[in-house]
Amino acid sequence: MATYTTQYLYYIDFNEESTTLNLKNTTEWVTDNEDPGSDTFSVNESVVASRGSLLREMVYIGHYQDGIIVYWEDASGPLKYIYLSNTAYDYGTPISIIEDSFVTCFLAGTLIATPAGEVAIETLRIGDAVLTSNGTARPVRWLARQTVSTLFADSMKVMPVRIEAGALGDSLPARDLFVSPDHALLVDGVLVQAGALVNGVSIVRHAEMPKSFTYYHVELADHSLILAEGVPAETFVDNVTRRRFDNWQEAPEAPIAELDLPRVKSARQLPAALRARLAERLADHLAKRAIETGTTAAA
Repeated sequence: MATYTTQYLYYIDFNEESTTLNLKNTTEWVTDNEDPGSDTFSVNESVVASRGSLLREMVYIGHYQDGIIVYWEDASGPLKYIYLSNTAYDYGTPISIIEDSFVTCFLAGTLIATPAGEVAIETLRIGDAVLTSNGTARPVRWLARQTVSTLFADSMKVMPVRIEAGALGDSLPARDLFVSPDHALLVDGVLVQAGALVNGVSIVRHAEMPKSFTYYHVELADHSLILAEGVPAETFVDNVTRRRFDNWQEAPEAPIAELDLPRVKSARQLPAALRARLAERLADHLAKRAIETGTTAAA
């Protein structure tokens, strides 16, 4: 059963320009979905929020940073939208409702190539120069941040994919690379989303994550390829709304044209030649591991 305890309750105001937080209540609330077979909250799922002996049935509709967004029907008026969080916010603080778990970003600590050397992605600032895969220095237009709560999301969609050093080629990546499942890397001339590369050995879904973590994404003036741990990786493209990110208010308004490259979204779409090369790479990996551990490599 998914259960979440929070210290603050906020009412949500909607208007044409923004979604903001209103009245704050500092009494502890406990929310659960009463489903013993599930440890996550799903969109449009009924939940029960309790405060002492008070129980209220609500509907989960999404999340923002470390909190969940629900609504309940008031017989005396319109639906009431509530934000339950462990963070103290000021009256009028704008928020965005993340209604699904789609993310396309890097984890903190990922090294990005710049003219001055590699730097951790979270240290980048607007205007900083990064290197594209063809060696050109380009300024960062926006560094997007998205906080993910593993309590409220489908783990297949939000847990990062870990690509072991050398899994894609010699020193590709140079270190283990952690990236969201839908983030595309350039592999043999094809943009391949990380989730399509999972082989269960050298490229896996990394489940050992804290309850809340942050993804980062770099936006340049166009949809480009930067080097993340040495691997060409796509920059932000606005085929998803910027409002999915925590700091969407800082984002530019200009649209971005997508790279004219084929995109692979699932393993079955991998070109045969690429599939064969990756299989050979995996076999080499297993053989090397067998030698190191003194075991027999799997056939």
